[in-house]
Amino acid sequence: MNNVVTFDLCKNILRNIKKCLPAKISQYSVHEPNLSIKVKRELNNCLISTHISSSGKYIDKFSESLKDIIGSKYILLTNSGTSALFCAFNELDIKNQEVIVPSMTFVATPNSVIHAGGTPVFIDCSKSNLNIDKDDLEKYLIVNYKISNGECKNKKTGRVLRCIVVVHTYGEAANVNLICKLARKYNLEVIEDAAGALGTLRSNKHVGTVSRMGVISFNGNKIITTGMGGALIFKYKKDYESVKHKISTARIQHNWKVEHDMVGYNLRMANINAALGYGQIIDFEKILNKKRELYQRYCDMFSNNKYCYIKKSDNTSNNNWVTNLFLKDEFLDDHQTLIKYLQNHKIFVRELWKPMHLLPMFKKCNHSRIINAVKSWKTGISLPSSYYK
Repeated sequence: MNNVVTFDLCKNILRNIKKCLPAKISQYSVHEPNLSIKVKRELNNCLISTHISSSGKYIDKFSESLKDIIGSKYILLTNSGTSALFCAFNELDIKNQEVIVPSMTFVATPNSVIHAGGTPVFIDCSKSNLNIDKDDLEKYLIVNYKISNGECKNKKTGRVLRCIVVVHTYGEAANVNLICKLARKYNLEVIEDAAGALGTLRSNKHVGTVSRMGVISFNGNKIITTGMGGALIFKYKKDYESVKHKISTARIQHNWKVEHDMVGYNLRMANINAALGYGQIIDFEKILNKKRELYQRYCDMFSNNKYCYIKKSDNTSNNNWVTNLFLKDEFLDDHQTLIKYLQNHKIFVRELWKPMHLLPMFKKCNHSRIINAVKSWKTGISLPSSYYK
């Protein structure tokens, strides 16, 4: 490692990041909520109403706003994005079955597979972006699976492969249409993990609406936050009604009787959380515009930089939730030094998600030859991406 080059690299990247960000802020995190007066007003109205739990007008208002943005008739609010993922897998009944998951994802994706009784199988991302590599996926299916009696089965274990999870990584739309086409060939379902992709479109359709079910997260670091929370998007009314019943403790609707007809879950979003989300979503287009502006500033600033680059998307309708910067191959050894340097200067960047197949609890899971995800993790950093005023 050349210390002179490393120091110049760190100074160069710090200087350029600062040029993209507002100057009057003492420190910068990857993504923080911006809670306006409107948000506080809606929260106060919710408190005054005393409806702060599983019923109240904000659940309906927030749901309707989401339906308008996403373009789906069937949306359920949940207490987390992880809960929404679990509900999707549980509805498919993946017990003792395999589920293909990108290795480049947040840990909630494979965790939810495990919680629903399934086994994750990990696939690489592409060279050009962090989304699932469709060609790698197809090759892996050809080598390792066969169709037997209408089911896709692992050639070695005989275990059924039930579905593919398409993650729209860091808010960037994956080409889910191509993967759905491949899935039909192998009789597989597709679930879209669009946790960070609210507002992202592909071919004029909101992500999460192409497959049978899609998931959105409203965690504290998302574009719209409810503190903790998520949403499940459905293509089919029967799935919507089934999950709605299950996550409401399977309670039979009645004005005064309290009865249940199956073992259910209490995974609903609270009205006070929905009020927090509704207060922000009123200004959603303004928020998206600010995100696009910041992303473009980063792209312009780091264009032709000698040390690093931003992977340009082929899709102009991403929500730009988080902008990621990558060191060029020859500077890979400077990755950790750069992160520490930026942190010391109050730029609290983060590593990308560590690829799932490298985590101790998933090391025994099957996976393809994963090269691109590991390289992206070793060279990438997530930049401050909040929608600053």
